[in-house]
Amino acid sequence: MIVKNITNIKYFTDRFDAVDPPFTYRVDYHPTAPQTEFNSNPTFVGSFKNCLAHSLPFLITEDQHLLTNHVWTLLDKVRNKPHKTHGLWQSWGATIDVNLSTVSKSFTDEDVYVWLPIDEQSAENPWHIWIDVISKFRLLSKKYKKPLKNYVFILSNPSNYFNRVIKELLPDIKYYAMPKNSVWRFKELIVPSMSNHNDGMIVPAMVQWLRETFGTKVDDPKKKIFVSRQDALVRKLTNAEELFIALKGWEVVTLSELSIREQMQIFSEAAEIITTHGAGLVNLLWCQGRTKVVEIGLPDQVHKKVYPVLSYCLGLNHKLILGKKIPISIDKNKPAGVKRLDDYANIEIDVKTLLDIIEQ
Repeated sequence: MIVKNITNIKYFTDRFDAVDPPFTYRVDYHPTAPQTEFNSNPTFVGSFKNCLAHSLPFLITEDQHLLTNHVWTLLDKVRNKPHKTHGLWQSWGATIDVNLSTVSKSFTDEDVYVWLPIDEQSAENPWHIWIDVISKFRLLSKKYKKPLKNYVFILSNPSNYFNRVIKELLPDIKYYAMPKNSVWRFKELIVPSMSNHNDGMIVPAMVQWLRETFGTKVDDPKKKIFVSRQDALVRKLTNAEELFIALKGWEVVTLSELSIREQMQIFSEAAEIITTHGAGLVNLLWCQGRTKVVEIGLPDQVHKKVYPVLSYCLGLNHKLILGKKIPISIDKNKPAGVKRLDDYANIEIDVKTLLDIIEQ
């Protein structure tokens, strides 16, 4: 099947009314940051008839348009190394010859179906689930003003983390998860856009909506929490014990030991937070305005702007400090659960510098 590869957001904004206009904002999160001005894209909710959904994920419309960008951007290796990843096409370009498998399930208009794409590599990442998947509920609410129970959501890949969130917070939601390498046909499919561009250029109103919809208002937050990553594969603090001794009256929290609700509650009660960079920081969504956040990062990853930008949009006081990179020995193969080899390191922080920052 020869399809036209749609990359320009104008394709969508010409067809569908915008929910959010584009925003420009400035976040000076670190003196060495490569970028301080950010531009979020307009958002929209589309609707396509007689379309095909693939679990990679991508959509092919009735008139053979391939939709990925602005709905769910495919990874570089998926686009450009098909023989190593999926074999669905030979080359990526303006037009693409897609070798689709047989349609395994077809949906009529018995229910109202909504596309929630996410790739397999991101399906267990809390940042992507909240910011790129659950955030789309807001676009539906603003566009159609109907309860979420009126829809059936189509998740392009199974996600245990999404399952946990829905079970704890939205038990009435109906959804299906597509099996890997599957193709489903829809008589009509609602397609909300992403509210997150270039992994961190987020729509400010989107994260405020998430906090107001799912969070808890705490009038006088008092907790001081250190979020430990000692159970993680990478970005563990090598001198954590030294820091724990120096931090008086701080609570050590391991997020993997807590339910979704417990994580939300402890962040909502926090006045100050210290943590190394990691997806668990999406819980900043639940913090009260002006909460102090100190994020410890690797010196070669200062471009990771997602949490300073998130804090800016939520009115939090966010400081990024860079520690010393402590490499981890590695064999030829990348360890399971690690996306990039430049992530495969731990961090050592100067404790005195950190203490000086939190006392400011």
